[in-house]
Amino acid sequence: MRHFEYKDLATNAKKFWEISLESKKVIVTYGRIGIENPEQKEKKFASGEKAKKDIESKIREKTNKGYLEIN
Repeated sequence: MRHFEYKDLATNAKKFWEISLESKKVIVTYGRIGIENPEQKEKKFASGEKAKKDIESKIREKTNKGYLEIN
């Protein structure tokens, strides 16, 4: 699982976004930092390789928006 956060004090935005891969399934969890029941979405792919490419694309999209990876 990879975890990313976006914080903008000017707009009081404190969000997180997580992505993980289970075989051919990509699982994304996201929401405001500190909420009890974050949103979760799953997407299935024909192959693990296609799922990995989707993950790389989504990570690039989020980092371009200002999300930082937290280890």
